[in-house]
Amino acid sequence: MDQQRFTIGDAVRYGWDTMKNNFAYFVVIVIISWFAEGVPSSLQAILGKNNGGLNALFGIIGFVVSLFVGMAFIKIGLRFTAGEKADFDDLWSAYPALFRYLLGVILYALIIIGGLILLIVPGIIWGVKYQFFGFFIIDEGREPTNALTRSGQITKGVKGYLFLFNLAQLGIFILGILACVVGLLAAIPVNLVAQAYIYRRLLATEARGQAEPVQPTPQAGEPAQQNPPAQPPTN
Repeated sequence: MDQQRFTIGDAVRYGWDTMKNNFAYFVVIVIISWFAEGVPSSLQAILGKNNGGLNALFGIIGFVVSLFVGMAFIKIGLRFTAGEKADFDDLWSAYPALFRYLLGVILYALIIIGGLILLIVPGIIWGVKYQFFGFFIIDEGREPTNALTRSGQITKGVKGYLFLFNLAQLGIFILGILACVVGLLAAIPVNLVAQAYIYRRLLATEARGQAEPVQPTPQAGEPAQQNPPAQPPTN
């Protein structure tokens, strides 16, 4: 396990500092997301209680809104971890990726369900392995299957540590709920920025590893390989 790619403490600290420095912005963003997701579900509960058609309609609307919220949180996390200032436009600016993100969510859910059927553990492993698919769709504009593949590549060797990070995020979320729910106004931003921080750290580590040439190891009894002599310039 290559724990040098990131540390849980650094990720959470980065998320915490970003949240503190932009607290007013995050409060508005979280409240808007709660309101946007809460309206369809409330209407579904009130108006669709005795009407299957309305119930299904508001359910679909609520699901689409949740997709927009998920994409917005990824975009906002990416902006802050790139050293930029996020804006309210980021709540909807990722809309061109909606259908690719939707397909990615469906594929990711099917992978996890399939893994859970296989004695649960594979579902947990695959859930961690492919958890950054949305970042590749929003950040690099990749297709869903390619985004899942790339997520599997950058999480290679750190899935156990990522699992611990996910548990830490769950703990932060629970603390936010225990703090009279108001704590979620801080917990949600900390988690979304910390997740984006780790995504960027994994990408940066992968890039450094690819940039470092691998030197062949000489076999026993063989002289070390020498660099070929420089060729003189030709006229």
